[in-house]
Amino acid sequence: MAKQSPWDEQTDGFISDLDAVIAKEHDISFRSLLLSPDRFLNRKDIDATLADARSAVDSYFSELLEKLKDEETKLESEMESATAQYKQIDSVITEKSAAARVPYVKPLFVDRPQKEEETIVIDRYDESLEAFVGKLINTSNYVADMSANYKQYKLGSWLFSGARNYVLTLNPPASPVLAIENSRGLINGMLSDIETRAAK
Repeated sequence: MAKQSPWDEQTDGFISDLDAVIAKEHDISFRSLLLSPDRFLNRKDIDATLADARSAVDSYFSELLEKLKDEETKLESEMESATAQYKQIDSVITEKSAAARVPYVKPLFVDRPQKEEETIVIDRYDESLEAFVGKLINTSNYVADMSANYKQYKLGSWLFSGARNYVLTLNPPASPVLAIENSRGLINGMLSDIETRAAK
């Protein structure tokens, strides 16, 4: 049975492109390296292979983003609006959590059963949201700011953890730039993990 890829379809397409580039210089499958790094860690040339893979990934994604300058400008404007919405909602959550004496934390990560959560996606802040946030806080043991960072911007997302978990999320801008950056971050994260393991 084939090993299931831990990435989405778009990232899979990028990995296929990179596989062809990296295979020209090294006798290695980039996809296999990402999926089963233990098979390659004892190779004498693993450090050079990883350095070249890192360079190929950086060049590949830089070229893709270079073609999307107009989209990047549009995204910057949308992210400014999303960050302003984040600040408004975060202020309400901070205030209501303090009033209800419910801890409001900003963790690095929360390991949680996401299949059992109810996710509420909103597109903007409005006054009716304040009452809704109050109800969510009153059923919570704690609230966690799970917002994602993109450059200097914020993509708002909050976990209200209680007998049932609720996640309130601001709908992110639909941008090919964000999708590409997400794939780039995922691939670079996997490479960093392999580099750490190879150094041991």
